[in-house]
Amino acid sequence: MASVTPSCQPRAARALAVPPRSLSLLLPADRGRPQPQHFLAIDARPRDDRHVVLDVVGHVDAFTAPLLRACLRTQLSRAGLRELVVDLGGVDFIGAAGVAALVEASRRARGRPLRFRLRAHGRRGVLRPLQLAGVLDGLDGEPDVAPRLSVAAASAHA
Repeated sequence: MASVTPSCQPRAARALAVPPRSLSLLLPADRGRPQPQHFLAIDARPRDDRHVVLDVVGHVDAFTAPLLRACLRTQLSRAGLRELVVDLGGVDFIGAAGVAALVEASRRARGRPLRFRLRAHGRRGVLRPLQLAGVLDGLDGEPDVAPRLSVAAASAHA
């Protein structure tokens, strides 16, 4: 498998190498190894010099979170950056390591004149772990984040 340099440069998609589906063959020895559906792709899309959207697609777990963490650090270190939006609409699963990467990025952003926002497209499987970890508290979420969580919380208490 080819290694990936997690530099997360604008307009450059970074992904862990995934073999074509036709070549994916699972042998008994492959059990426990990461499978193609568990990989992560991140694309940094600058709207201009001061605003960047990170599109995250795939699974964010202990295996792939270092790539997310590296991309977030790279973007947060950009001079002149005023807004970083992390779009989690393509995320199928987010584990503790992914939540930790977002918590770290949120803390780093608070120390700068920077607006750090999450966009989740109403995906409860992504929003709920972030809510439980307190990541969304005090964070500037997209309009699809807060209303869906309040409805989910109200129905859970009913």
